[in-house]
Amino acid sequence: MAAILTSWRLAGGCLLLALLCGAGYLAGKSTADNRWQARWSQRDAADAREAARHQAQISALEARRRREIEQVTQHAQQQLSALQDDAAAARAGAERLRRELERLRQSRTTAAASGGGTTADGSVVLLTGLLAESVERNRQLAAEADRRRAAGMACQQAWQAMTDSQP
Repeated sequence: MAAILTSWRLAGGCLLLALLCGAGYLAGKSTADNRWQARWSQRDAADAREAARHQAQISALEARRRREIEQVTQHAQQQLSALQDDAAAARAGAERLRRELERLRQSRTTAAASGGGTTADGSVVLLTGLLAESVERNRQLAAEADRRRAAGMACQQAWQAMTDSQP
């Protein structure tokens, strides 16, 4: 009976030793898993911080580009407004010139009616008409050239703002 009791004790001791080894293994595995999980969490947090920092840089860059484009657009509008004011002044000058030519033509017509100079009258009328057409066409061309110049300069400034702000 003592042999059976000794065998049971031996079996119980082996079982206890196996349980302790299993528990030690599981505890070590759990500790290692926790360490790796902590490392992964730190890496994920660092990645998230880096992504947030990068997104903030991109947002700041886009905001700066947007402000630069708005400034270019505002500057182009101011230039266009100044060009339109200049064109209005040129139109007023052309209108004064046209009225002066019309007055001269009327005085020539009156002089021709009283003196009989029809050839000079025809020349003045022809020159007056040609000058009026020329002034109108020049005004149209100048307005278009001014508009295109302002648009081109705005485009160039916008491009410069975009290329200068490349990271």
